[in-house]
Parts: sequence; structure tokens; C-alpha cells
Amino acid sequence: MEMKVENNRFYLLDATDEKWIYDSEEGAIEALRALVSKDKEKNPEEFSIFEVNTAGEKWEIKSVPWSRIAIGLMRGK
Repeated sequence: MEMKVENNRFYLLDATDEKWIYDSEEGAIEALRALVSKDKEKNPEEFSIFEVNTAGEKWEIKSVPWSRIAIGLMRGK
């Protein structure tokens, strides 16, 4: 499987024992919603979404703030 990186950015959903890559923050948040709805016993501390910026020589990795994730979850699709 391959994924083309658009605009030098992708998002990593980290659920401790599993990790997924998405082309948008919204996609990662929707996947988080699906994971949490399937396994209500999961510890919320085990989930993180990271934004990876591949522009330039050194990649920049930063955590997506929980405030943005919460707003994305509330807005939904």
C-alpha cells in the first residue's frame, strides 16, 4: 500500500499498540472516533494524533492539540 503525501503533510494516529497514517487531520480524527466507539474500555491516554511536516531537510513532528481534536469530534461529519 502506498500513500501520496499532499502539501508536505500527513497525520499519524497513535493508539500505542497500533498506528495509522492519514492524509488529513479530519481523517485521523474520524478514525479516532471509530476506534473509541468500538472499544469503550481503551484508556484515553493511549491515543495521540501527530502532524508530520515533510517540507525541508528535517521533518517536523508535532502533536495535534486535544482542543482541536475535541472540536473535530464535536463537529463530526
